[in-house]
Amino acid sequence: MKRLDNLPQIAARQLGGLEANTTLLARIRLEAAEQKQPRPLRAVLRPALAVCAALVLCFGAVMSLTPDEMTGIGPAATRNVLDTRSAGNSSQPTAEPRTLADVPKGAISMSAGRSTGGSTLFVQGENSSFPLVTLGGATYRMLETPDVSPALLGDALGAVTEFNIEPALGTSGVISNAIACGETVYAVGSRKGALVAAPVNGTLRVFQRVSYAGTAIIGTETLADTLCAADDAAWIEVEGMGRVDDPAAVLSLMTTLLELSDYQGTAFSNGSSMQIGLKNGLTLQLMTGEDTISACGIWSCPDFFEAFGQAVR
Repeated sequence: MKRLDNLPQIAARQLGGLEANTTLLARIRLEAAEQKQPRPLRAVLRPALAVCAALVLCFGAVMSLTPDEMTGIGPAATRNVLDTRSAGNSSQPTAEPRTLADVPKGAISMSAGRSTGGSTLFVQGENSSFPLVTLGGATYRMLETPDVSPALLGDALGAVTEFNIEPALGTSGVISNAIACGETVYAVGSRKGALVAAPVNGTLRVFQRVSYAGTAIIGTETLADTLCAADDAAWIEVEGMGRVDDPAAVLSLMTTLLELSDYQGTAFSNGSSMQIGLKNGLTLQLMTGEDTISACGIWSCPDFFEAFGQAVR
């Protein structure tokens, strides 16, 4: 430890010759006085003046706009833009921007989809099954024909013994999901295979023979047994091809159809519509595929379509 009697020598060595004269005293007093004085007003006002200048510039830019530009409805207004972007992290648009203003109001609408199948005279069902009646293993589907004249009725075929919204689950007898129990089912005319009629909600309705639940023809039945005789037809119309109503041509076409058709199976095609107008005023509904027709099963007959195309030219 250094002795205190050496303090003057130590101070002289550490202070490097610094002397507390009048000059040093004056400098210390000057620095102390400057620290006590407030900051210059110029330093305080500088940020405030910068903010005011920015506000003045913004106000001038707004005042230079036209009324239309200020409301955003004029020609110079910036329109909303809708971009399409790909999925993922990419931020680059994948298509040219579409301007919303380019689409007139009401130009886009949504609607339910439509079936691609042809038109049909068959009544559409509200449940899983269409309106029908089954008897003796044969199934008949209700047509749109509003009513049938009692003069067209033939023999009584039986009364409905079971009303079932799912006829395929029925037991036996005459089953229907449209005709009430106890109502009588009649043949139409002298033919018992193609059409039947019965009261539905107080109105006499007509039903046509069709495929149902994997069943079409029974035993040795032919197309004529489930359709009509050649001389019963008054006209034939095939959607997309035309209509033939010349009696001789219709008879020839029906003969070709009934005699040269080959049975393919129990399915029902949902292609284009084919209708056969009968001389008693009723109309049969069939559907067509590629050289095929269907109602009660699918039948192939390329000769019929070739002859029909020549007949409508």
